[in-house]
Amino acid sequence: MPRFFAMPWMLSAMLVATPTLAGPLRQAAESTSTEAFIEDEPPIAGRVTFNLGGSFIVPIGETSDRFDTGWGFLLGAGYHFTDRFGAFLEYQYSDFDLKDRILQDENVAGDHIMQYGNLNFLFGLLPRGRVGLYLTGGPGLYYRKVEITELAGATLVPVCDPWLLVCYNDVVPVSTVIGSRSSTDFGLNGGVGISYRIYGAMRVYLEARYHYIFGPKFNAIEGTKRADGQYLPINLGLRF
Repeated sequence: MPRFFAMPWMLSAMLVATPTLAGPLRQAAESTSTEAFIEDEPPIAGRVTFNLGGSFIVPIGETSDRFDTGWGFLLGAGYHFTDRFGAFLEYQYSDFDLKDRILQDENVAGDHIMQYGNLNFLFGLLPRGRVGLYLTGGPGLYYRKVEITELAGATLVPVCDPWLLVCYNDVVPVSTVIGSRSSTDFGLNGGVGISYRIYGAMRVYLEARYHYIFGPKFNAIEGTKRADGQYLPINLGLRF
């Protein structure tokens, strides 16, 4: 007889316990499945990161009077000392076309290539959020080459345009002006960027930087001129 009385009691206890345990078990299962699809950003301090991207580059000031808007690409690698502060070495290549009427009464064809390496410092204003905001800037070494491939006319009046890296105070033949010239100079850059974390430490970023290049001096008829350059690249890239 005790066995028959024990069976109903055991069934009753199981029916009461099942709903009680179902809640915690369901929550644990949901928590486990959710965590499997959430990728938190790992600590970035003490890590080496890389970046690559493309650029839309706008000449500024008197540089814009000589060159059309250009394009470029950049590559970089850096080290994060803290979550907020890091240093990066970056290389960028960019290409521009010459404007047609940059010399008075003469049609000109050619292009302008610029390559530079920068040591940039990065300071994160929002370093750990899904959306990040940062400041960046630093010194660099800039190589600029201007190539004139076509010039209308047989002879010219005196031509001195520091931004074309050309300066003749006497009348010269076209063959003297046609050709390529280059200059390597020191410069500075600074800007602001925004990033979005897409997976782990991988982020897509959009930034704008102002570059100022201290160019060589040229002795023109009206006095000394410097071939200083100013550019504003808009960079879209990936940092990982």
